[in-house]
Amino acid sequence: MKSLYRVFWWIMYTAGAVVVQQAVPGVDALMPGFLLALQEKRPRQILVLFIAFTLIQEGAGSLNFGTAVLGYGGAVLFFRMSHGFFVEDNIVFVVMLSACLGLYHGLLTWLMCAVQTVPVDFEQLVRESVIQTLIIPLIWGLAYFVRPKSTAAAAPRT
Repeated sequence: MKSLYRVFWWIMYTAGAVVVQQAVPGVDALMPGFLLALQEKRPRQILVLFIAFTLIQEGAGSLNFGTAVLGYGGAVLFFRMSHGFFVEDNIVFVVMLSACLGLYHGLLTWLMCAVQTVPVDFEQLVRESVIQTLIIPLIWGLAYFVRPKSTAAAAPRT
C-alpha cells in the first residue's frame, strides 16, 4: 500500500511541477523532487524518476537531446560529492546545492546552445539561473514537509 501511495505522490508532484514550469519558463521545477528522491536513497525510485524527469524535460525543451540527461546527471554528481559533508535533509545543504545547480544550469545551457549554434540571451540565462537557485529550496521545502513521513526514508541515526 505504501508503494502505491508513493507512486501517487510522485505523479501528483510531477503534475504540479509541470504546472510551475509552465508558469515560470526556463526553470526546472522537477529538480527539487529529484533531490528529495536522492535523499530518500531508494535506487529504483531514483532511476524511474531520472528517466521520467529526463523525458519530460527533453520533450518540453527546445535544445537537442542530452541537456536534461547532463542536468540530472550533474545533480547526482553534486549531491554525491557534497552529501558527506552535510546533513542531507538540512535546508542549508539544499540551499548550497541549489546554488551549485543554478550555476550549473546556466553553464550547461550556454554550452549546449553554443554546441548547437543557438543564439543565447545572456541576461535571460542569468535570470533563469538565479530563479532556479531560488526556486529549488522553496519547492524542496514544500515537498519535504508535504510528503508523508511514513513514505520518506528514516532519519539518519547519530
